Amino acid sequence: MRQIAFFSQKGGCGKTTSCVNIAAALAQFGRRVLIVDLDSNACASRTFNVLESLENSVAAALLGLRPLAEVTIKTDIDNIWLAAGATDLHTLGDVEGILDPNRRDPSGRLSPLALKLELAHVNPTQFDYVLLDCPGGHPFIEHLVLLACDEIIIPTGLSVYDLYAATPAMHLVLMAREARGDGKPEFLGFLPNGAGRNGVPQRVQSKLDQYSLPCLPLIRHSELLKTLAGMAEVKKRLIVFARPTSALAANFLAVAREIDGEPDQSQGSEQENGGAAEDLADPGGQDQRDVVAPIDSAYPVVLLSVH
Repeated sequence: MRQIAFFSQKGGCGKTTSCVNIAAALAQFGRRVLIVDLDSNACASRTFNVLESLENSVAAALLGLRPLAEVTIKTDIDNIWLAAGATDLHTLGDVEGILDPNRRDPSGRLSPLALKLELAHVNPTQFDYVLLDCPGGHPFIEHLVLLACDEIIIPTGLSVYDLYAATPAMHLVLMAREARGDGKPEFLGFLPNGAGRNGVPQRVQSKLDQYSLPCLPLIRHSELLKTLAGMAEVKKRLIVFARPTSALAANFLAVAREIDGEPDQSQGSEQENGGAAEDLADPGGQDQRDVVAPIDSAYPVVLLSVH
């Protein structure tokens, strides 16, 4: 069972969109996927028509009120399960009077090892993947994730400023490895979002090359994702089901194949590298009430501790 976090301190870089659509692609391959929604906006949960109170959410599991298994639900999509987010998640670092000594830090607050403890109790034969959808700019949740996950993906936009914002996230990953001492989390790669027909702009590519770090297959720009988010049927909110022959679906499938080690069937197809014009346009006329506008901000680096 692989535990992969979609992680960045920057909001609006595609963490939730990437998480849910890659989950759908992996599910198409027959992989069993648990999405753990750690964002107080709960956008991943809303994608599956789920909005839970604290006692039925991942927050309850982290606080030791209920095991993670009890707050995990089967979604309407085959092979995808969800531990829902809740609006209270952003306050977890301030909760006092934690009773469980295994998840209480010396000050009486929630230990940054709480998520690691919960994931350790997940039956490894039940899921092939646990995908952690992380918030942007919540240092305590970031701390929980970095001390718990095995692998990290950093989604990033394709401007130089986006890459500047990704740098602190990469620093945190390296700090987490040092703090943990187990060589984890492994960095799977940057996930470039918003590419045009010609791929990654040369100026941005040169910046990516400076990292000498892996990049996953790019995700092209498409207004279609915003439109699909407001569809009434859950399955139609996920590009690999809503538009399975589109270039954008091919992009997410390519990323999922690389993560999963499946051979890429696309062979540089027109869908993946060029694609149909409809992918770049918003077809309009759809209900977008559920679409949440991204918050475009950068956040400071926080120091990591395993205590």
